[in-house]
Amino acid sequence: MYAEVGRTYASKSETRAWRTEVLHAIEAGDNETARIAAAVVEAVSSAHLATMGRLGIAYDLLPRESDILGKDFWAKAFEMLKRSGAVELEVEGRHAGCWVLRLSESEEFAGLEEPDKILVRSNGTVTYTAKDIAYQLWKFGLLGVDFDYRRFAPDWGCGAASEREIPEEIRHHPLWRTSHDGGEPGAPSFGRAERVFNVIDVRQSYPQKVVREGLRVLGFTKEAGASAHFAYEIVALSPRAARELAARFGEEYRLTPEEEKKPYVEMSGRKGLGVKADDLIELLLERSRAEVASRRSADADEPEAETDARAIAVGALRYFLLKFGRNKVIAFDFEEALNFEGDTGPYLQYSTVRADNIFRKLEQRGLPADLSGETLRSLREGVWEDDLWEILLLAASIAETAERAVDSLELSALARHAFTLAQAFNQFYHRHPIVQEPDVAIRNRRLAVARIFRREMSRLLKLLGIPEPGRM
Repeated sequence: MYAEVGRTYASKSETRAWRTEVLHAIEAGDNETARIAAAVVEAVSSAHLATMGRLGIAYDLLPRESDILGKDFWAKAFEMLKRSGAVELEVEGRHAGCWVLRLSESEEFAGLEEPDKILVRSNGTVTYTAKDIAYQLWKFGLLGVDFDYRRFAPDWGCGAASEREIPEEIRHHPLWRTSHDGGEPGAPSFGRAERVFNVIDVRQSYPQKVVREGLRVLGFTKEAGASAHFAYEIVALSPRAARELAARFGEEYRLTPEEEKKPYVEMSGRKGLGVKADDLIELLLERSRAEVASRRSADADEPEAETDARAIAVGALRYFLLKFGRNKVIAFDFEEALNFEGDTGPYLQYSTVRADNIFRKLEQRGLPADLSGETLRSLREGVWEDDLWEILLLAASIAETAERAVDSLELSALARHAFTLAQAFNQFYHRHPIVQEPDVAIRNRRLAVARIFRREMSRLLKLLGIPEPGRM
């Protein structure tokens, strides 16, 4: 929708003029164009929520740009900026009639050929960056005005996913949207944050710096310092992944001979060049179902197999997007993401299933699969192999690793820690049998380590948003 509308506006001089007309109508509100825009946005939002729901992702609040304008957030922020002297009206030159934020005296913008940023164009339209400054002020509770709030009930069947694919906890998660013409009584409170993370790709680094500078020039230096831009590099496709999508979904994914030679193919939503998220999820599910079917008997429980296939597909996608550093281009590849061996989500999931299998086999043999406090205390004596200590130390350092990942905004550190822990456990599994070990003290020590691994890996997977399959 976004790409098609953009192409239509750009097609000729007549349609290019429509863009400004439509923007003014939407910003003014209470007209037919604004009502059409609101209906389109609601349908697109429902489709987006359904796609994210398939991945186990829920939202708390949907802030609407029209409400930022309807509640006069920008008008209030604009007055604050004018009173501070941070913005000025250009009276001559090519920006005559524009209101600009003066940035030339800031060290962060030193050396730029044109450091000052236009906030209001000469035709009266407000730029995205200007609205982002007002929105950032609201996030910290600095505007002195708030949204109204209403419940949002998505049409879960509006997108490519069927309602049954959306987990129940996602469908029933309380979801609110902003409003500017009255809200519901008893709505929760939003905003007034201590720290704000704006998750936008690295190409938005300059506008995000301007937003932060907007807070600083208004005197909100503490809040400017607490404004974090979670910048990330683009997500691309490997040529092999593009070929698989083309084979499954058609010509729109077909690469040119020049693109086939590249290490990865960049995507652009604005240009309409990219992968529909639902196509990506569907192909992952097909591959995951095939993998699960190849490992189970023909009479295996179908609903259980489908649940596990979905968990594996979601785990593969989420881990693949998390394991790379933020400054690296991610070239998505289906075969690499779904591999059960190596640095993948399924590998982590397989390690937890392997631990559960140990406990199940112990119970089947009438051996204790869990340990009492008294038994655990008795394990202090005796020899603990080095690789047992390695697992314990890795498990004990999860909280420290998570804190470091948040402080550095580098979530790949958490993914690497999970992979290292899974590797250590799998090596331990092959070297030190538990079910077959005749010495009770040795078996209990190994069992204690397996239990600790299982508990802590579950914590890690939850932090990474990776579901746990029952079988693999």
